[in-house]
Amino acid sequence: AKAYSCKNRPPSVSIQGPGDGMNEAYERWLRRLDHANDDITGPHGHALPGDKPAWPRDRVVDFQHVELQITVDPATRSVSGTATHTVASMNDGPLVLSLDAVEMIVSAVLVGGKATAFDYDGATIRVPLGTARRGEEFTVATTYEAHPRIGLYFPGPDEGYPEKPSQVWSQGQDEDNRYWFPCYDHTNDKQTSEMIVTVPGDWYALSNGRLHEEKANKNGTRTFHWKQERPHATYLITLAAGKFSRIDASRDGLIIDYFVEEKDVANARTTFANTPEMITCFEKITGMKYPWAKYSQIVVRDFVFGGMENTTATTMTEDLILDEKASRDSTGDYLISHELAHMWFGDLLTCRDWGHGWLNESFATYLESLWDEHKRGIDEYRQGVVENTDAYLGERYRRPIVSNVWNEPIDVFDRHLYEKGSVVLHMLRVFVGDDGFFRSIQRYVRENQDRSVVTADLAAAFEVETGRNIEWFFQQWVHSPGHPEFKVNWSWDDATSCASVSVRQLQSTANGTPVFRIPLTIDFRSGRKKPTAFRVEVDSADHTFVFPLPARPDLCRFDPHNEVLKTVDFNKSTGEVILQLADDDDIAGRQWAAKELGKKGGLEAVRALEAAVSGDRFWAVQGAAARALGAIGGESARDALLRCLKVRHPKARRGVVAGLGAFRGDATVLAALVAISKKDQSYFVEAEANRSIGKLRCEGSYEAIAANFDRRSFRETVRVGCIDGLAELRDARALDLLASATRYGEPAQARRWATLAMGRLVKQLPEREAEASDRLAELLRDPDFRVRVSAANALRELGDASIAVKLDEMASRELDGRAIRAARYGALELRKGSNTSSEVQSLRNEMEEMKTDNASLRDRLAKLEAVAKAGTKG
Repeated sequence: AKAYSCKNRPPSVSIQGPGDGMNEAYERWLRRLDHANDDITGPHGHALPGDKPAWPRDRVVDFQHVELQITVDPATRSVSGTATHTVASMNDGPLVLSLDAVEMIVSAVLVGGKATAFDYDGATIRVPLGTARRGEEFTVATTYEAHPRIGLYFPGPDEGYPEKPSQVWSQGQDEDNRYWFPCYDHTNDKQTSEMIVTVPGDWYALSNGRLHEEKANKNGTRTFHWKQERPHATYLITLAAGKFSRIDASRDGLIIDYFVEEKDVANARTTFANTPEMITCFEKITGMKYPWAKYSQIVVRDFVFGGMENTTATTMTEDLILDEKASRDSTGDYLISHELAHMWFGDLLTCRDWGHGWLNESFATYLESLWDEHKRGIDEYRQGVVENTDAYLGERYRRPIVSNVWNEPIDVFDRHLYEKGSVVLHMLRVFVGDDGFFRSIQRYVRENQDRSVVTADLAAAFEVETGRNIEWFFQQWVHSPGHPEFKVNWSWDDATSCASVSVRQLQSTANGTPVFRIPLTIDFRSGRKKPTAFRVEVDSADHTFVFPLPARPDLCRFDPHNEVLKTVDFNKSTGEVILQLADDDDIAGRQWAAKELGKKGGLEAVRALEAAVSGDRFWAVQGAAARALGAIGGESARDALLRCLKVRHPKARRGVVAGLGAFRGDATVLAALVAISKKDQSYFVEAEANRSIGKLRCEGSYEAIAANFDRRSFRETVRVGCIDGLAELRDARALDLLASATRYGEPAQARRWATLAMGRLVKQLPEREAEASDRLAELLRDPDFRVRVSAANALRELGDASIAVKLDEMASRELDGRAIRAARYGALELRKGSNTSSEVQSLRNEMEEMKTDNASLRDRLAKLEAVAKAGTKG
């Protein structure tokens, strides 16, 4: 769906992207493109002052069919024509039809072909239909014209981007189709649809369903007639038009095609190649053949999300298209699979209202992981769970997944709706088992197709299919906020030959977060023997479990294979953690061990981590071990990382390069990173090298980054790495380079990051804060809403309360809910004065320096101790 997918992979209010330590998941940021909510903590958690409960709209009529007969004019950025609705009364009695229609010129309304009086206030058309009988049908035709500011977009060439092609495309989710045609813009009704659209003669126009007719007109235009014969929700009605080339990938009688600009045809074939196999995979998972007439994917310019699952015709951002170099360690499958999954979860079964939006978005996010499991194996599936857990934990507030409190519906399109919900589905799969899980999902799909659904429908399918009472599961994981925060210790008693494991839940319950009931596994291993596993249930704040064992184990695991959403503080010896890093068969367990060794430090930890970087079989463990070496610091860790620069997997190599960024002021590291920043087989490694060069803050760091700044790359990945490096560098010259990168006309993918980076950097350059603040205030009116959101975030971080009024003004003029929320939150925080003071920032800087010094001292001490031990043995 609206992806950072979908009001989709961010980026947000603090947009999380490649500069925020999410390098392994960088490919996923497009899916949730522009979450409005990251890092927003209102006085009641997620909600901001003034947010209220929003309830589903009453249905006065049943909307059965809508026909749009329209003309789009790119020159005047307008749409005109007639929207004809067929409706049936839900009840006997007086009937008034209401249609959502914002900022339109309505010239006539006909009921049954006859002109009738109507009332229009600029937002709603009200048409009296007299006294109706239940089930009585009416045909209401509304003739209108609109110059939409949202909902229908008209990208094209301008002074900043003269080479950009003209296109027209729509974006309806969540409630934006009301800006370009009169409609019932809510999710709790479905209708068939028809679009007869006239466009310039050399354009192609794509819409929902099957192409019924295409014809050239005498005036040089062309008309396309599309019919969507299976009902769907209004927000899924789409139009995308421009000059496109079609790639046919049809199979077994199903039309599958991709529409891209001619220049992108070759790369698009690679990018979309797995689509037919994905369809087959998801048919098996859902137990239902692909339910629509076709599946098209169209790539457009300036799309405001990563992708949008319009029924039968997904719209995609141009940032999805991979070039040859990018395809070595990146893929578009995360976004493609997400939007395809919506053809079942979202389009066939549609959430009744956005409060239950997880039934759309969490499912689509989870099916990304199921695709990875099918295509790339169980470790990639488990890595998806790790990344989705980390993304959710990074959201500073906690709210129930099902929540109807918002200012705009998109306010709940956050890490809870996508990532947390996907991990909840993972847990549900573990709880009922694979067979029960997939049988229940298939029942849910089968019994609810073409319906508007709520969470209770999903729970009912599981209870009927498996016989399990799971009301408690949904209550704590879906209808309550938070997650368990475990403190775990284990010990061994020789006298009784028993292991004791104490488990405490430390999460605050003040905001409604429960003490969780958690079935999970604890297992023990001695030597190379198969682990002895015990299934337990944690259902109180403090538990102690005792397990009889034949011998003292050398490894205890709490929730092996990461089956439960949680945080865990597990106190273990260095020796046990080293063993776990080397021998755990769980990638999450090995990554946890790597991070723990990064905290513990010492030569033993360095050796174990280097072995993991160079030899682990999974790239994410290699990367975690590399970053842990960076956390340890000192010459031994540095030299270990330098030796690991040749690791083959590019995602692992990113971790090595990121780890080297911790060695502030090290000229040896700088020399190694400069070479990589200029040329690597991976754009992402090159970007990471520039990021780390900035963190080093060496003499020559600025020049090294500046030399790479203008290199073109996939999604401007290298430039974004340079931008992040400049923000870390704290060099006044960097501010000018960043400011230049924010100019309209500069590479669009990087402008938002440059805007954010200005705010990060100028906090360290107080003498230039006024200058930067003025530039950021200008960007609050930038043509690109993502730049506007970034400017609002950057100004919030500066902490100047006088800027709050400008954010108020931004909130009042914006139409996109993400920008509205960013401005509202920024103004709130500035007035609260909650931003970090310069004194606290100064203390943080001092602590960074102390950390570097301490790492060097620990390294020297460890070497001396090693020498002393060697001498004693001699």
